[in-house]
Amino acid sequence: ETEKTENPKTETENPKTEKVECTYEQNISGVEMNTFVDVILKDGQFHSLDMELEAILPENLLSQKEVFVNSIVSEYEGFEEEYGVKPQVKETDKGVEVELNMSAEQAAEFYGFTNLKASKSEFVKEFEAQGFTCK
Repeated sequence: ETEKTENPKTETENPKTEKVECTYEQNISGVEMNTFVDVILKDGQFHSLDMELEAILPENLLSQKEVFVNSIVSEYEGFEEEYGVKPQVKETDKGVEVELNMSAEQAAEFYGFTNLKASKSEFVKEFEAQGFTCK
C-alpha cells in the first residue's frame, strides 16, 4: 500500500497578495469629502480596486442632505454604463457614502492607468500624484 502525498500548492493557487491603502481628504465649502482606496495586487499584478467615498455635511447643511444625496446619485448615474461598475450609494446620518469595487481593467479605465503590471511603489506614486496619501 502506497501513501498518497498532497501536492504542495503552486504559486498560482496561492498568490501573494499585497494592498496599497490610500486616502484623500478634502473640505469643500464645509463638506468633508474623504476618499479611501485599496489597490489589491496579486503576484505583483494589479488585481482590483475598492473605493469608498464618504461625504459628511456640517450641521448647518443637514437640512439639505436629501438634495446633496440626490446630486451624488446623479453624479454616479452613468458610471455603470461607462465603466461596468454599479456604485453602492447609501445615505448616512450626516451625509452619504459611495462604494465601488472595480476589477483592474475597470479601475485602469476610470483612473487612466496604463500599466496594469505596475509595482506597489508605482501605484503609490500614481495615487500620491493625484493628492492621495498612501501606505
